[in-house]
Amino acid sequence: MIESRWVMGRKLMANGTIDKWKVRIVGRGDLQKPGDCNDITSPVIDSSAIQLALGLAVKHDLEIAVLDIPTAVLGCSLHETLYMRLPDGVWPDPYGWARPLVKLNKAHSSIKQANWVYYEEVFDFIVDDVGLQASIAAPGFLFGGNLSETNGILILVYVDNIMIISTLDLVASIAPRSYEPFNAAGRVPVPDTFQYLGMMVTRNRGKQSIAINLIGNINRVLDLFEITDCQKSSTPMEISYEPNAIQAEELPFDSRTYHKAIGSILYIALGTRPDITYATSVLGR
Repeated sequence: MIESRWVMGRKLMANGTIDKWKVRIVGRGDLQKPGDCNDITSPVIDSSAIQLALGLAVKHDLEIAVLDIPTAVLGCSLHETLYMRLPDGVWPDPYGWARPLVKLNKAHSSIKQANWVYYEEVFDFIVDDVGLQASIAAPGFLFGGNLSETNGILILVYVDNIMIISTLDLVASIAPRSYEPFNAAGRVPVPDTFQYLGMMVTRNRGKQSIAINLIGNINRVLDLFEITDCQKSSTPMEISYEPNAIQAEELPFDSRTYHKAIGSILYIALGTRPDITYATSVLGR
């Protein structure tokens, strides 16, 4: 059994501006005991694989579709029996102000195993229904056919974001098949300038190049962890390194937040620069 609470969050655009505010019920997955669930990690596509896929789209003059699944994990079945105590509030009779205890029939976004059961659903759909193969080297990267011919296709899965790269006919055929099982929505195909995972992507068909700008994503990470005015530090840092408080009256050090900040920065930094342009000459065309 896990507890739950209400949380207000905000969704940001690629440039760092607020898209919308939203309130959601959050299950305290961190209260789950070992043994309540098995696999709890969800493979995600890394930044270098995304850049490679976008470069291949330029090289082979393929179309790109981006699908967003707003309630990604809520339709996925749980493999375990799990109960959740709802937060304080006025509930329908006969509960009133009492906090009901409910059984979860489907996955919830904030329980530990949610990402994994969702990834299994998407993975099985793409492999069994669409007929693609999964890359061993890059989890979340699925492919099929020959990109230089009309049957080539790439699908990238990053949690609730799915990118499809193929000919216009295949993109227009496969994308709608994802709408019904996953309640997905998106642009088919996307315009030559679009946002994806905090990146601003601009395609120049005349020059056969594509530019990936991460400035908005970087600024969002700096703002999120309140480190816009931080001092520079050499990299790589030691794994066990933790900063020391400069003054005694400072708040206690939160190592978890610190590690999340470092992880976010490293994800942006690895294999990329703030502004990258992939031209067909780079890919050997």
